[in-house]
Amino acid sequence: MIQKKVITMNDINITAYGATNFVGRSSFLLSDRDHKILLDCGIELIPKQYSKAPTGVDFVANEIDAFLLSHAHIDHSGYVPRLAKKGYNGNYYMTAPTKDIVYKLWLDHLKIEGRRHWSELDLDKVYRNIKTIDYKKKIKISDGITAEFINAGHVLGAAQILIDWEGNLILYTGDINDRVTPMFDGYDLPEEDISTLIIESTNGERYVPERSKINVGLGMLARQTTEGGNKMLLPSFAVGRSQEILITLAFDEDLKDVPIYIDGMINSMNMITEHYLSEKWVSKRFLEKLKEKGLNSPFESENFKPIPSLPDKPHRSRKYISKKDEGAIIVTTSGMLEGGPIHTYLDLLGTNKNTVLGFTGYQVEGTTGRSIYDGEKEITIQSDYRQKKNITLKTQIMKFPYSGHSSVDGLKAAMKKTKAHDIIMVHGDQRNQIYILDYVKDIAKPRILEEGVSSELRSA
Repeated sequence: MIQKKVITMNDINITAYGATNFVGRSSFLLSDRDHKILLDCGIELIPKQYSKAPTGVDFVANEIDAFLLSHAHIDHSGYVPRLAKKGYNGNYYMTAPTKDIVYKLWLDHLKIEGRRHWSELDLDKVYRNIKTIDYKKKIKISDGITAEFINAGHVLGAAQILIDWEGNLILYTGDINDRVTPMFDGYDLPEEDISTLIIESTNGERYVPERSKINVGLGMLARQTTEGGNKMLLPSFAVGRSQEILITLAFDEDLKDVPIYIDGMINSMNMITEHYLSEKWVSKRFLEKLKEKGLNSPFESENFKPIPSLPDKPHRSRKYISKKDEGAIIVTTSGMLEGGPIHTYLDLLGTNKNTVLGFTGYQVEGTTGRSIYDGEKEITIQSDYRQKKNITLKTQIMKFPYSGHSSVDGLKAAMKKTKAHDIIMVHGDQRNQIYILDYVKDIAKPRILEEGVSSELRSA
C-alpha cells in the first residue's frame, strides 16, 4: 500500500516577484521540494517610461510545473510570454474570457513597447499551450495538487485561484470586488476553511460607494451636459470599466436618444464581452435586465456608435464628432489619459469650457490623467499623427469614484469568512496596508511579504 505524502504548511514557501507593498508586477511562486507553481506574471506600468519586469521570474521560469493566470489586466499578465522565452514549456491555465482578452492586450503591448520583454514567437508558444477552465471546475496540477478558479467579481473572466496542496488550501484572490456592478454580483468564496489567504489590498483608506449612487450622478451629469448641446468625455479602461460605463448608459432611459460614441480598443473588448453573455460568466440579474430591455447585448443599443478603426478613418471621425452641433457622450481610451484617442478629443474639445471631462477610474501618480485630476490646466497631448502639442485645458472636471477592487469591509469579510490562519496582503500601497492592518486587527493579523524573498506559509 502506497502512503500519501503529508505536507505541512512549513514545507510550502511563497516568493513574491512584485506587488508586495505596491501595485504592479503581480507574480507569486508557491513551492515545496518537488513542485513550483506560478500565480500571475505581470509588469509594472511606469508613466513616461518603459514597463518594469517582475524581479526574479527569469531565473525560475524553466523550473515551474504550472502557471495559473487570475485575469487579463496587464499588471497580472504582461510578462507571461517571457516564461516561454525563458524555457517554460508547460500549460498556462486561465478562463476562456481571459484567454480572448489577454491575447488582445499582449498584441497591444507589442505595439507600444516592441520586443523588450518577449516576441511574437514567444506569444505564439504561450497561446498554443493555454488551457481554459470554467469556474468551480477542479483540475489536477500534479500528484497531490489541484487548482480551481472561483469568480472574483472584478472583470470578465477574472478568477480567484484555490489550490489544494496535499490538503492545505491556499486561496489567491487576484483582484476581487465585493460591490454589485452591472455584470457581477460581487466575489464568491469557497465553502471550505482556508489555510492561507493571499489577498489584494488596493483599497484601504479609500471608501468605495455603492455603484447605484455613482451611476445616478453619472446619468444626471450626462443628461445636463448633452441637453445643452455639449460633449461629455469619459476616458476609460478598455477592459472592465468601459463595459460597465456603457452598460450604465445603455440602461438609462433618459439617454436613449443621446449619441454615445465608442472609440479605441473598447470596441474589441465589447465584442469579446458579447461572446460571454451567459450565466457561466455574468450574473443572472444582468441577463434578466437585458431581456427586459429587449436586448441581446447592451452594446447593440441604437444610440451606440462605434468609431471605425480603419487607417485614417478614426481621425476624420473624431474631428467630425467634435465639430458636430449635437450633445454627445464619448467613451474612449486611454483610462489614464497617457495616449490614445482621448488626446485627439482633448485637442479638439479640451479648450471648450462647456465640455465635461469625467474621470471614471483611478489615476496613477505621474500620468497625464493624474495631473489633470489634481488641477493641472497646462498639459501636453499627442495628436493622431503623434505630434506633441501644449494646450490650456478649460473643460469642466468631474470625478466618479468607481473602483474594480473590493472595499476595505469586503476585504475584512473575506478574511473572516475563509477563517484563514495565515493571511498575506499583496497588491496595495503601504499606506493602505497599514490602514487595513488596523481595520482587521480584531479578527486577523495579515502580513506583508518582502519582494524576492522566499517565506514559509504558516501552520495553524
